[in-house]
Amino acid sequence: MSYIRKFLEQGKDFYQNDIDRLIEENRKGDLAVTVTRDGKPVEADVEASLKRIDFDFGCNLFMVDQYDDPEQQKTYYEQWLKLFNTAVVPLYWEGTEPTRGELRYDADTPNDIYRRPPVDRVVAFCRQNGVTMKGHPLFWQEFTARWLPEDWDSLLPLLEKRMKEISSRYAGLMPVFDAVNEPSRLWDQRFEHAHDDYKCLQPPEGYIEQVFAMARKYFPDNTLILNEAVGASFGEFRGIYGGYYLLLEKLLNKGVSIDRIGLQCHVSDDKYYKNVFNAERLYGVMDGYGKLGKPLVLSEIGLSCEDEQLQAEAAEQLYKVCFAHPAMSGIFWWNLDDNSILCTKNREAMGENLPYGGLVRNGRPKAAYKVLDRLINTEWTTKARQKTDGGKMTFRGFYGKYDITVRADGAEKTMTVDFSKNAPGNIKIEL
Repeated sequence: MSYIRKFLEQGKDFYQNDIDRLIEENRKGDLAVTVTRDGKPVEADVEASLKRIDFDFGCNLFMVDQYDDPEQQKTYYEQWLKLFNTAVVPLYWEGTEPTRGELRYDADTPNDIYRRPPVDRVVAFCRQNGVTMKGHPLFWQEFTARWLPEDWDSLLPLLEKRMKEISSRYAGLMPVFDAVNEPSRLWDQRFEHAHDDYKCLQPPEGYIEQVFAMARKYFPDNTLILNEAVGASFGEFRGIYGGYYLLLEKLLNKGVSIDRIGLQCHVSDDKYYKNVFNAERLYGVMDGYGKLGKPLVLSEIGLSCEDEQLQAEAAEQLYKVCFAHPAMSGIFWWNLDDNSILCTKNREAMGENLPYGGLVRNGRPKAAYKVLDRLINTEWTTKARQKTDGGKMTFRGFYGKYDITVRADGAEKTMTVDFSKNAPGNIKIEL
């Protein structure tokens, strides 16, 4: 039995009857452009083009300079840039300081850790291509440096040193950071890795409050996210009685400065994920977390499905339902490529690579990639061109950053404007 297929069918009526309407209501608006010369209306030709939608379509960018074949690396970059406007930049402690004092931020650092390229290389790629950046993570008890002490009081000054270093280099470049990652996994890790060689810290009760306070000190103007694993985010969601909801409510009531709520979505064809694949339930999950009054972000997607067509259907519904909800601020696919299998070297990723969970396989775009290309680059963009009437033209488009070009009597002027749900929908252009 395919549980994905079963749950897609269960939520079909809501998906077919409501989602397109909700996208129209929540992601688009009417923008009026008035053209004047010397303060008087002028008849003109007006062209408006959406340059950056008011939504983060993202993916991790961990494979910078990782492929062995330059052509394969080039293909990765081209495929990545075609879909995404926001990158997850790897700041894992294991990659930024694998041994004490060995900092791996500079671009000329040897690129010898799989999926952990030196941060400055990723930053340079993003700046060159106009990509927004999200740093991930400031603190996580996993994927951490083996030299770190187990004792929390001994660890705190080292964490503060790390945050100070990251802030001095990237606070002005990365507007968003995942401050704390996957607190719900601490319980399982306490037992699963108690007697093996896997490095996993066990911070004390109240550590989230401490880490966020420290993060706010060094990142006063940045957006800080509490990012949670899929089990707590979706699998165990029970509305206002769910564990993650209650944790968020407690933290927010204590004044912890959580700016966005991160919801991971690493899923497979399993009955546990009914809250993801049933469209009505999925929208209800976002309604539930939305009660907390903070923007949501679908922070990590790994949709592991060997049936490429089924993966594509599930991906399309997931994107459309999330994009339709007013509280959702972004969607981040996790791995562009299945297992990054184009790398021929003997490399491991400790479970980061989900079988069949990417959008590309062997450099070939899968059906899900083509679906997202259609949604992001065709259906969810706006281009409008028309003549003014009495010096004014109005069009309906997606919220975001627009280039608006006006031509009249041999004169031409282009302006870049921000069109958002909460901003006035009137633009005046003086020739």
